[in-house]
Amino acid sequence: MKINDRFFKKIIFEIDTCSPQAIDRKLENETFKLWPDPILLSEISGNIGAFLVRAILNKLKVNEHHVFRWRLEHKYWQYQILNHYAPNCMAKTFSVSQVLSENNGVKKIRELCENGFFIKSTLGDGSGRANNFDRTAELNDIIDLCQKEYDPQEKWILQKRLNLIEEFRIHTFNRDIIHGLTFIIEGSSFSNSISAEMFVKGVLEKMPDTILQGTLVGWDIGITNTCEYYVIEANITGFHPEFNRGFQTSGYFGEPDYSSIMCAWLNNYFRSKHHISIGSIEDDLFSSDPFYKEFMFYSSILKSEHFEILKNKTKDTQLSAILYLADSIAPLLVKLVSYMQIANFVKRYYLVVSEKKYPGIERFFIGNDRVKVLAENMLFTPDEYLLVSQLGDERRKQMCFSHAARIIKEELYFTI
Repeated sequence: MKINDRFFKKIIFEIDTCSPQAIDRKLENETFKLWPDPILLSEISGNIGAFLVRAILNKLKVNEHHVFRWRLEHKYWQYQILNHYAPNCMAKTFSVSQVLSENNGVKKIRELCENGFFIKSTLGDGSGRANNFDRTAELNDIIDLCQKEYDPQEKWILQKRLNLIEEFRIHTFNRDIIHGLTFIIEGSSFSNSISAEMFVKGVLEKMPDTILQGTLVGWDIGITNTCEYYVIEANITGFHPEFNRGFQTSGYFGEPDYSSIMCAWLNNYFRSKHHISIGSIEDDLFSSDPFYKEFMFYSSILKSEHFEILKNKTKDTQLSAILYLADSIAPLLVKLVSYMQIANFVKRYYLVVSEKKYPGIERFFIGNDRVKVLAENMLFTPDEYLLVSQLGDERRKQMCFSHAARIIKEELYFTI
């Protein structure tokens, strides 16, 4: 029940013999000004986040059409190709039209659905978030449609239903896990996020450079009640040739609450690993949306050292963060702390705030045992605080970090 065997072998032969993309490797750190390039803004399926991702990849000379010659956005083709290189990494999947073409095809489809399989569309995006992933309720209509029309595009698949207890979105570029861009989709605990990242790393090790080089992917990873790990779907960045034709990337980069932080963190990754990053934004573009101001702020405070610390984090690492919330930027840093919890950056967060801001921020995080709010004046004796209050902003912040570190007595922490 595969894609036509001869055709499938041709695809694998092409992948195995095709040269990987040649990514423009920068020898020294290079920044560029983001401007409303009409080419990058055309045929784009997404919002500001997608435009920003496209601009960075364009600077690396990534060919946004490259992997789609093998139709990796198509869920059945994706299943066949991923399963070829990383056997059993995805749940068992059949083509509806190919099962129908067999003797007693309708009966076989109904038996599969009765025995734990469900119907799924092969093209589409956001189906999990839109809660229309499972199309089994439309089984009769889908069978009728497939019987009436020749279906060379394999529009429907049957996939084994998994008993998932947790599901994560994990982002990668080339063979890198982009630590800090892992999110929980289903479930309530991040205890398995690092294990899920290790599973993805194992899949990446088996995949050819032809597919991975220059490819940004959002992997949906499910963990079953028997602790088995599966790729649910790989959301591939680039120019999708059919459904919502145009440039697409992980929908999380367009997430309304945290997209500016996510894009800044991605910018940080490319600065750290590939020596390219957005350093400024053209004036009219900058003033066109609050996103850009937030993006530039977060890009300025998220450093390479933060990325390196997260990269080396293990399941047993007791890592903490100390953040200094100056009054003028406190709302932006409160938002950052909320994001960092969602993305499971560290175990505990210590927020140093002014005496004036303390009641409101402490109240905002009340009941959150991962966040401890500290008023500046709590860190010093009255005489010390009188002197600290007269220091410049940067020196004052560093003094607060130093004294907070003594109080919290955490061995591993980073500061922002």
